[in-house]
Amino acid sequence: MAYGSGSSVDRSRRTLQNLAKTLGCAPETFFGETAPKYLADAEELLQLMLSITDSSQRRRVLDFAQTVKAASDARIGDA
Repeated sequence: MAYGSGSSVDRSRRTLQNLAKTLGCAPETFFGETAPKYLADAEELLQLMLSITDSSQRRRVLDFAQTVKAASDARIGDA
């Protein structure tokens, strides 16, 4: 099935699943008490990323975020 096909509910579900996968969380995260703050942080991060016009600088931001994620994963694995 092509990405653009299906009902709007199906497309929304796939979009949330993809976003959750990208952010490393469960889709249910978007519907709990923490959802508004979590989404606001994600929106701010995305807006900041999109506002950086230099591709090497965007890459630095992405590398930093990946480093923070890896450190978080390692800390969780040590627990």
